[in-house]
Amino acid sequence: MIKTIIKRTAAAVMVAVMILTMTTGCKKDPESDYVPPEFLFVPEFISIPDGVQDIGNLVYAGDKVYFTSYVVLDEVNYRYTTKLYSMDIDGTNLKELPNYDPGNPFEDAQGGININALRVDTAGNLWVYEAGYFFRINSPGDKDYDTDEPLLPEPRDDELDDNPDGDITDEETGDEDIGDEELIDDTFGVMPEVDPDDGWYGEWEDLGEVMTIRKLDSTGAEILALDMSHLAGNAEYFYISTLNIDDAGNIYLAASAGDNYNIYVLSNDGNLQFKLDVGNWIDSLIRMPDGSIAVLRDMETADGWSRALVKIDYAAKTWGSTVDIPRFAWQVFQGGGDYDIVFIDNNNLKGVESATGESVKLLNWLDSGVINDNIQNITILPDGRIMCTSQTWDRRTYESNFELIILTKVPYSELPEKTVLTLATVWLDWNLRSHIVQFNRSNPDYRIAIIDYSEFNTEDDWGIGLTRLSTDIIAGRVPDMLDVSNLPFKQYVTRGLLEDIYEYIDADPQLDRSDFIENAFRVAELNGGLYRIFPSFYVSSLVGSPRVLGEGTGWNMEEFKAVLSANPQADMPIGQWLVKSSFLSEALTLGMDQYVDWAAGTAKFNSDDFIQLLEFANTFPAEFTFDYDNDVYIEEYELIAQGRQIMSQIYLSDFNRIQWYSQMFGGDIVFKGFPTENRNGNSLIVYSGLAITSRCTDKDGAWEFMRTFLSADWQRENIDWSFPTNKAAFDAMLKDAMTEKDEDQPYTIYKMDGAGMEFRETPVTQQEADRIIALINSVSSIASYDEALMNIVMEGANDYFSGLNSAQDAARIIQSRASIYIAEQRG
Repeated sequence: MIKTIIKRTAAAVMVAVMILTMTTGCKKDPESDYVPPEFLFVPEFISIPDGVQDIGNLVYAGDKVYFTSYVVLDEVNYRYTTKLYSMDIDGTNLKELPNYDPGNPFEDAQGGININALRVDTAGNLWVYEAGYFFRINSPGDKDYDTDEPLLPEPRDDELDDNPDGDITDEETGDEDIGDEELIDDTFGVMPEVDPDDGWYGEWEDLGEVMTIRKLDSTGAEILALDMSHLAGNAEYFYISTLNIDDAGNIYLAASAGDNYNIYVLSNDGNLQFKLDVGNWIDSLIRMPDGSIAVLRDMETADGWSRALVKIDYAAKTWGSTVDIPRFAWQVFQGGGDYDIVFIDNNNLKGVESATGESVKLLNWLDSGVINDNIQNITILPDGRIMCTSQTWDRRTYESNFELIILTKVPYSELPEKTVLTLATVWLDWNLRSHIVQFNRSNPDYRIAIIDYSEFNTEDDWGIGLTRLSTDIIAGRVPDMLDVSNLPFKQYVTRGLLEDIYEYIDADPQLDRSDFIENAFRVAELNGGLYRIFPSFYVSSLVGSPRVLGEGTGWNMEEFKAVLSANPQADMPIGQWLVKSSFLSEALTLGMDQYVDWAAGTAKFNSDDFIQLLEFANTFPAEFTFDYDNDVYIEEYELIAQGRQIMSQIYLSDFNRIQWYSQMFGGDIVFKGFPTENRNGNSLIVYSGLAITSRCTDKDGAWEFMRTFLSADWQRENIDWSFPTNKAAFDAMLKDAMTEKDEDQPYTIYKMDGAGMEFRETPVTQQEADRIIALINSVSSIASYDEALMNIVMEGANDYFSGLNSAQDAARIIQSRASIYIAEQRG
C-alpha cells in the first residue's frame, strides 16, 4: 500500500479542510434540544510514510516521536525483526535510527526479536525491552528422529490420492486407508515444514529465548544492556509484557511466571530490588506526574471488584496510594498537563484531574471525526494537543492502514456552521460508527451528533441507559433519529413517534420499493408502514432431519411435543447449552408477536400455547453446569449422531450454512422453527435499525444520512455475515456463493474438533439457493426485544420454575401485568 508523507504545508491545508467539512459548529434550530459543547478537538490526519508497515510503542520526546515497526524478513522461513524510527509529528523527517540493531544471536536461525516496550527517561534516553525466540529446523538426513530407523522416501504426489476422505494407500509401506498427514508423520516423525515448495521436513531445535533491556541514545546506539532471563528462575513459562522507567531511572517490569503475575523492580543498573505479587495479568505500567510508576489492576474491595491505578512505593518496597478510575476504563495512558492519566471510556476520551481526582470528558471521538476502535499510543503533548495513532483494516484487501492523529482544541463558536442532527442509541455498532464519521467528514451541510445512552450504564445496572432514554422521550426530549436496535421499537410506533420510511423511499429519485427483498421489509411493517431501515438480516429457525421432525415448515406446541415423545432417547433435544430461562427468553424474543399485538394493545399470555411453552421450558435444567476438570464436552454433531439431540437452533446468515446442517443431520433438513400457534416460528432478525422521529428538525437531512445504508454499493462493501436487504447486493452475495473459487480446490474442509466430523463447503447449488430464498419469503415474524416486558414475563415464569405457582397461575399473573404495561405504553 502506497502511503504519502504529508508535508507541513499540506498538513496545514488538511487542518483547514477538516475544520470546514468535518468538525463544525451548528446552525441553531429553535426546535432542537441539541446543546453544543464549548469546544471540539479538531483532528489532523498524518499518513505514515511509505515503507513503514505498522506503528507500535509510540513515545514523544524532544519535539519528535519515536516508534517501533515490525518487519518480516523472510515469510517462508519465519524470520523477522523490529526497527526503530524517529519522525517529526507532522509526518516529515522519518528516519530509521541508524545505530540500532536488535541482532540475531544464532546464525541461520529462524525467529527474531520484537520490541515489547519503548520508553523515554527524563534525560531523553530510549529504553527498550527486547523479546525474541529462535529455533532451527535441521535436515532429517537418512534417519527418523522419532525411531532412529532408516527413512523411507517421502510420499510422492501420485501416491497421495484426492478422494474426498483424504485417505491414501502407500504401496511401499503397505499402509491402507490412513490420512495423508498421518503417513507423513509416521514416516518422518513430527517435523515442521520449512518450505512447502521444497517439500522437505526436519527436526525442530529450540535455541532459546532473548529477554533483554537496552538503554539507547537518540540514534539507537547502545548505552546499557541487561539480560533479564535470570528472573525466570525455574518457571517453564516466563513472559515480560511491558516495561517502564521512573524519574530516578529505576526499572519496572510486569511479567508472568507460569500462573504467577509479578511486578519486578530493578535499580537503574539492573539489580533486582524487590517484586510484588499482582494476582492477574498486567499490560499497563503508567508513569505518574510525580515520577512514580503505577499499575492498572483489578482489586477486590468490600463492595466488590473495582478498577484502580496503584502506585508502587520504591522506597518502602511495597504498594503505595491508589487512584480510583471508572470500571469501564480498559485503556489507560500516561497523562499530562492537568491530568494524572487519560483513558478511553466508550466513545469518549477522559482524564483524571490532578487537583480533584475527578474524571472529566476531554473529547468525543465521533464529534472529532475519529473512529476509536483501534486508537492507541495516546499522548498529551506539552502544548495541550492530543496525539494518538489509529489503525484501520480494509476488509476487502486485508491490509492495515496506520495514521498519526494530532487533535487541537478549538472553541465551538469559531467553527463554520452545519445543521446538526442528533442520533440516540444505547450501543453503537461498528458499521454505524464508521458511516457517521465518513458522513461528517464529507457532507457540507449536515453533521450527525451521537447521544449514546449506554454511557449511563453501570456495573450494577446495565439497563440505566435505556431507562434514561425512555425518560427523555416521555419528557419530550426526542432526538432527530433513533438507532432502534436495542429499543422497544414498537412502542414508539404506536405512540406516533416515528416516520414511515416508505414515504421517503417513494420520494427518492434513485430508490424504489422493488429494489429491496420484499418479504424482509414486509415482516418489519406495522400497520402497513415501514418505520425503520435495516441494511441486513438473518433468519432464526429450529432445523433437523425431516425423518425425525416431519416434513413441512412449522409446527405448533402439540406437534412439537409429539416429536419429543417419539424420541425418548433425545435427552438434549435442542442441545446442551439451553436452560429454562434462556430457552424461554429466546423463544419470546423470536416470537413475541404471537403473544402481543401492539397495534390492538392486547396480550395472549393466558393462552394454552403459552402455558405449554412454559411447561416445556421447565423441562430444561435450571442452570448450565460444566466441570472443566472432570466433565467431557460433547460436540454438537456427536450428540446428533447419538440421537441425543434431534434439532439445532440455526441463525441462517449466509448461503453455505445450509450445507453445514445438512451434513450434520445426514442429508436433507427441514426448517421447522420454534413451535407457535400459527405454525410459522421462523423469525427474521435484523442487523441494526435506524428511524426518523416525528420531531426531527430536518427530515430531509436525516434521510440523506440514512439512505446510504440501503444502497447496493454500501451493502456490498459492509455486509459480510448476514443477508443484504438490497436485491442487487443480495444477488451478488448469492452469485459469489454459487461460484467455485478454485478449480483445484472446489471445497473448504473445516475439521470441527480436529479429529471428528469434516464439513465440506462446496459452491451453493440452485436447489440450495431456492430453499433459502423460499425460507426468507415464508417468514412472517420479526424478532423484537422489550426489556421491561421481558422482565414481567420472566419474573412470572421464574415463580413457576421455582414451584411457587402453577403454569396456569403464572400465565394468568403475567397476562395481567403485561396488559397493564401495554396499556401504559400506548398512552
